[in-house]
Amino acid sequence: MIYSLTDEIIQQCEDEINNLNTTRNEEKRTHKTFFDIQMDACSKENFTRKEISDNVLTMLLSSSDTIIATMNYVLFILANFPKIQEKIYEEMLEIYGTETVKSAPIKYHDLQNMHYLDRVIKETLRMFPTIPIIGRQVMEDLKIGEVMIPKGADIFIPIIKMHRDEKYWSNPLVFDPDRFLPERIKDFQASYYFPFSVGPRNCIGIKYAMRCVKVMLATLIRTYEFKVNKSIELDKIKLTFDIVLTPAEPFKVKIEKRSNKIV
Repeated sequence: MIYSLTDEIIQQCEDEINNLNTTRNEEKRTHKTFFDIQMDACSKENFTRKEISDNVLTMLLSSSDTIIATMNYVLFILANFPKIQEKIYEEMLEIYGTETVKSAPIKYHDLQNMHYLDRVIKETLRMFPTIPIIGRQVMEDLKIGEVMIPKGADIFIPIIKMHRDEKYWSNPLVFDPDRFLPERIKDFQASYYFPFSVGPRNCIGIKYAMRCVKVMLATLIRTYEFKVNKSIELDKIKLTFDIVLTPAEPFKVKIEKRSNKIV
């Protein structure tokens, strides 16, 4: 059943590529998708059709839990910080005006203009990385400081600790989306901000997950307001460390339809 879904996705992508190749006036693609790269590898016999199907399935299944977890945290952040929520809504108005979600559905190019929403998501992932700890195996002897880690050793990297370490972040427990302004990004490096891991073993669904979250949040924010009865200091939130980072107690958020009926 699940493989029939991935086969359908692959077939749709193949049909799209074939249509582009047979349309003379079609503009050339300026970027390659996750599927394009795999199909290129398949044509060179580096990937089989079954391996492509497995990779698509891995991306869909592995990203579902993290997308849900990220949505949970971002919606709570919006409810807990109404000024941040309002600023995102104002960004939606700049993009769509008073058009409704039905009359002006979200397009891919719209996502490129959601700069503040993008920063809010990134700051949420800094404070609440959905995968709080990752494991790796050392492929060769590795010296860190005065410690020598032998080849073959298993190590664990506490992403959440790095993301909240005041050595790398000023006021790390303060929620500040503007940390990710272009002019401030240079203040930190990928070596201590990696909610999707980094390197050749990073998450294959990074772009897919970010786009899904942005589409869902943009749709919800244009339609609803999110509120809490009482604001909570983020450092007071108790968390459960598992494969996916979850709050020890469920967030309680009230959802109200926007009074101006921008739906």
